[in-house]
Amino acid sequence: MQGEGIRIIVPSSLKNLSLIRALVKTYLIAESVSEKDILRLLTVIDELATNAIEHGYNYHSGEISIFMIKEGNFVKITVEDFGAGFNRLKESKSEGGMGLNIVRGLVDNLEIKPKKIGTKFEILKEVEEETK
Repeated sequence: MQGEGIRIIVPSSLKNLSLIRALVKTYLIAESVSEKDILRLLTVIDELATNAIEHGYNYHSGEISIFMIKEGNFVKITVEDFGAGFNRLKESKSEGGMGLNIVRGLVDNLEIKPKKIGTKFEILKEVEEETK
């Protein structure tokens, strides 16, 4: 299955975080990602999806798009919202940006791509394979 990506689109609501986690976990298990790396990536997804709900949509309705693909020893995940967009000044304040600092500590690369409408977060994480 390696090399085949998957995209999920979920309504932006805190109650959907468990659904997002379950879908992401199912994909990562199917791609034989180690349990340790699955836990790290689920933390990353929680942070980025929560960021989209809280800051992108300010808890209003919208959609979160998540694309995942495993290529070799790397998993690439894109989390995208179509809300208010990313404010770097707010993110740099001491009260803001904690979630993104957590994400940066768990992945090999984080790119934040503000768009005209919304924000795209791209992460790259080297992963180990689950031994069976």
